[in-house]
Amino acid sequence: MSCSSSYALGSIQDTPEVTSSGAATHDRKAIQRRRHSSFIPQRRKSLVNQIMDGEEALLLKVDLFLSDLERRLESLESYGDLMHVDASIAKTFSTLIAVRERCSHVSEEVIGAGRRRLQIMVETLDARYQGALARAESMNEKARMGIELLDSMLDEFESRAIKLRDQGFANAAGAAESLMGGGRRVMDESLERARGVVDESIGRAMRAAESLEEHVQRAIARAREQGSLKYDELPIPWRVNPHILSGYRFSDSKIECVRSIFGVSNETVNIWSHALGFFVVLSVAFYFYPTSANFSLYTKTDVFIAAVFFFAAYMTATAVLGIAGTILPWHPTFNGQDMAWLRVGFFIGLAATGFMPIFQIILTRGSAWAYEFYVDSNLLKSLLVYVLGACVYASKVPERWFPGAFDFFGNAHNLWHLAVLGGIIYHYTAMLQFFSGAFERAQLECPTY
Repeated sequence: MSCSSSYALGSIQDTPEVTSSGAATHDRKAIQRRRHSSFIPQRRKSLVNQIMDGEEALLLKVDLFLSDLERRLESLESYGDLMHVDASIAKTFSTLIAVRERCSHVSEEVIGAGRRRLQIMVETLDARYQGALARAESMNEKARMGIELLDSMLDEFESRAIKLRDQGFANAAGAAESLMGGGRRVMDESLERARGVVDESIGRAMRAAESLEEHVQRAIARAREQGSLKYDELPIPWRVNPHILSGYRFSDSKIECVRSIFGVSNETVNIWSHALGFFVVLSVAFYFYPTSANFSLYTKTDVFIAAVFFFAAYMTATAVLGIAGTILPWHPTFNGQDMAWLRVGFFIGLAATGFMPIFQIILTRGSAWAYEFYVDSNLLKSLLVYVLGACVYASKVPERWFPGAFDFFGNAHNLWHLAVLGGIIYHYTAMLQFFSGAFERAQLECPTY
């Protein structure tokens, strides 16, 4: 787990609604003149729903909803006197505040503020409203349904609170006028009926959010004490591979994250295989290739023609894919639990691009020539190692067969990293073979092949 980042909340300013009727305008003005200082404006239903679809828009929609929730809760604070009359309303009011604050607090403590906050909301609703989000097929659909559910709950709370205020004022006035015990009884009965404003589902949401926050804090504290966590000690949003049972890092600061690189965890092999690959590529580029026999035979013209060929052929496309493969793993959306299919598909597709030249050679020179060309070189081995590693990573083998046995070494993620290293080495040796063959064909005055 990486360190935390923050996601800024935007502020929403209400704009006046436009009516098409003169009578409606007159009624609105009359209502505005009768407004009490604690009046809660009717919220426009399109405030959140007007936001366009998309991943970034969905994260913005969550922030807009939380910002709007804060504004509406501030309006409800003007009901302070009424809250003291009915403790259940005060509890519901504090529950809504707690849900808002805890979701915001957790997002500030952990990685990927917007995405994590969205995941926390969905996990909370899934845990406490079982079946409510069952129709949704993806995390994004669940998030949209969750926003609508919470939005409707808050609307109902506001409408019931307004009725409670009006009924309480009316009954209190009747009791004062009659000075009879029956008047107080009527007021108590009306207040009792208004207790429906306490929605048990909101209480469940508050308890779920509080439980998740406490789980995150306990996980951070336990990781500092033990050094690593077990799978069932992780908060739900961080449980990705149930077959890796131990060795999980969990920290809330960049310094602790960097320090964990030098510790032992189920990410140790992954981290240092990246470092090993980095030095392998540097050594090939600046030592092994410059000292090879072919390098001394090159002229500047050879380098220029080869460079034009590479950029005109596939290097531009593969460079774009390589840059994307470097940037995407840092994006919270790409790392989401529901985006495993995208991660696997991307890396398998990246490996599959290596087969594109095969089809070109088959079309231009025939399958027999292409077969001899690839079988005699290490390029086919490189491509097969790449694809095999990606398939192993997708299948979660061998830890799927022996959970807990490959937590620190030998799991699918480790094997995938090692396969990438093997593919790099095979690819380099294949390039040396190709260049040697090109020089031999040039000496035999057969440049076509």
